[in-house]
Amino acid sequence: AGPDTFIHLVGIILEHGTVTFEDIHVRGTMNALGAASVAGCSRFLHMSALGAGPGADTAYHRTKWQAEEAVRASGLPYTIFRPSIIYGPGGDFIRMLFRQVRLLPAVPVLGDGRYRLQPVSVLDVAACFSAAVTSDRTIDREYELCGPEAMEYNEMIDIISAVLGKRRLKLHVPLPLVRPVAFASEKLMPKPLLTRDHLSMLLAENVCDNTAMREDFGIEPMPFAEGLRLLI
Repeated sequence: AGPDTFIHLVGIILEHGTVTFEDIHVRGTMNALGAASVAGCSRFLHMSALGAGPGADTAYHRTKWQAEEAVRASGLPYTIFRPSIIYGPGGDFIRMLFRQVRLLPAVPVLGDGRYRLQPVSVLDVAACFSAAVTSDRTIDREYELCGPEAMEYNEMIDIISAVLGKRRLKLHVPLPLVRPVAFASEKLMPKPLLTRDHLSMLLAENVCDNTAMREDFGIEPMPFAEGLRLLI
């Protein structure tokens, strides 16, 4: 009762049964907006995703955009955040890569590994959300959140290997072999290890200009290797 700020972080990366992107990202956000309005909130902070857009290739990004549109149309003063891949304690993606580097003599890489990412620390993302609560400058604004380095996937594996004190080869798996595996995983596994949408998002790259993030929040994003060392 009586909140002044609503922070909406709920999202999924994989549909499962009746749990769909449409239900969670779109209807869930509309429900949250309704609750915030009834409660009399004066701010709504919303977690979207880098790559969200009306013409996106994946249902994940299209529904993230629809959720953004609902936020913008709500009449509530809002701030929307679009982070790149977030890493930190409990993060599944980096935890998976840590496990591969620790246990495998060669780390599998889909395709040529030259697609770029710009991972951002969960600590920096949390600091941006926290600062936005009391900053009028961020009202009715959208921010892309990225780390300081845009790196190829190959480089990311090398940095993780160096941080863990390992020397690992990279095993490049040709995309014509990966796509049918992703399709089969979708159709046959209750919780697929890889989907065609996951593959599309990875190959589309995930980088941004973080100038507004640095200027409006006074945050210098944490270098990737530095952030990784906090996890080991």
